[in-house]
Amino acid sequence: MNPVMEKLVPAMEAPVRRTEPEEKKEPPIASTPPPRELSITIDNFSAGYGHGNILKNVKLSVYDRQITAIIGPSGCGKSTLIRCINRMHETHPTATHEGRIELQGKDVFSMDPVLLRQQVGMVFQRPNPFPTMSIFQNVAAGLVLNGVRNKATLAGVVEASLRQAALWEEVKNNLHHSALDLSGGQQQRLCIARALAVNPKVLLLDEPCSALDPIATGRIEELLLEIKQSLTVVIVTHNMQQAARVSDYTAFMLMGELIEFEETDKIFTNPSDPRTHDYVTGRFG
Repeated sequence: MNPVMEKLVPAMEAPVRRTEPEEKKEPPIASTPPPRELSITIDNFSAGYGHGNILKNVKLSVYDRQITAIIGPSGCGKSTLIRCINRMHETHPTATHEGRIELQGKDVFSMDPVLLRQQVGMVFQRPNPFPTMSIFQNVAAGLVLNGVRNKATLAGVVEASLRQAALWEEVKNNLHHSALDLSGGQQQRLCIARALAVNPKVLLLDEPCSALDPIATGRIEELLLEIKQSLTVVIVTHNMQQAARVSDYTAFMLMGELIEFEETDKIFTNPSDPRTHDYVTGRFG
């Protein structure tokens, strides 16, 4: 065999390496977040006083464990709407309503109003602690009304509610002092603690920071972000910066009608309705 063939034979006899084609990997399937659970459903709802309607055919879905802000100019029906959710609206002798509001699938107008208001607490524009009661008694009032008398149970719930309202450290040594000794911001947090003590499913707040200074307002906003982990929050506010800071969803109302309801980022950056755009950019309000 000539020298050239001697060099070629080993190379020809060497096993041929076969490269398997690479297995194509399918792109990962994006996981779809689970649908949010509805807490409150408002369907074709109108309400007013006497022969006139303030709310006109409102349709709105409020999601569980989210903060929903309701914004709009004065007189547009924001406060009336949330007062209808826990049936405080009907305490006025000429109040009227038609349509449906459901709390977790149950018609609120078929529920006992007292039991409904235990599940749907409310905090008003100005702090309204019970003036003749101590701090402790204010928080325990709803429990006592429901027949709870055990002192240890009351003490435990009062402490837990005050802690949840970020007020415990400030008042723990003065629980039997008058609630009126507290500052405005502390009184508002006390009212929130009082609402939380009965373990509601929903907390409604009607302009809760309008009478408070910026520091107290900041504490209330931090509190709302904390408590939304365990319940649904609906806040009426004129302060659009506040709505943008704390809410997950925003509803814009005008002259008794719901104009737009979307995730808050969309409402403030890319609203669908020109009236919403004009309002959030300050062209009217």
